[in-house]
Amino acid sequence: MAEAAKITHGPRHESLCEAAAQVVYQFGYRKASMEAIAAAAGVSRQTLYLQFRNKETLFHAALKHITAKMLVEVRAIAGRPGKSTAQTLLAIFEVLCRDTLEQSSRANRVELLEVARTQEAELFTKVEKSLRTVVTDVLSESGTMREWERDGFTARDLASHLLDVSSGVKSSAENLQEYRARMSLAIRIICERGSAGEARSRSIGKSL
Repeated sequence: MAEAAKITHGPRHESLCEAAAQVVYQFGYRKASMEAIAAAAGVSRQTLYLQFRNKETLFHAALKHITAKMLVEVRAIAGRPGKSTAQTLLAIFEVLCRDTLEQSSRANRVELLEVARTQEAELFTKVEKSLRTVVTDVLSESGTMREWERDGFTARDLASHLLDVSSGVKSSAENLQEYRARMSLAIRIICERGSAGEARSRSIGKSL
């Protein structure tokens, strides 16, 4: 097949990326075909190949598009006032897994994660680093770190831990409800320990 034309990032590019994501969520990466993606996008197979020369190129573009949207939403949640630290963190982690948990089987989620880590290692690492920074900032600004820092843990350590927990729960959870419940527990453990330390410090301060 001839080389694809230069990819343009207009509405058609975005709609093709969205369609590719939906098909991959539903059927898994290996079973997702360019024909199925073209049908989902409402375009011809030829039109799809004019934009993307193969499935690997399309997967890269779709993953880049989806993760960019995800990071915008995550940063907006992190900067939104009026929520507790636990509520903010849970909302962030729901964004990371919402679409795959609602649309993919467990087997397809595991496969998708494996493909992303192997075929798109550079992008995967970059996105993970950005997410870790957002979660680290939320924890650092929450006032819950004092108790953890006494034991030698930093906000970055806890952010990395939560991302690892999220990855494991995402792979094993049956649905978004189960994911939410298990992540809520992990987040609550971190936040409540920090809150308990803050309360104890205030109590000691009042008694002096």
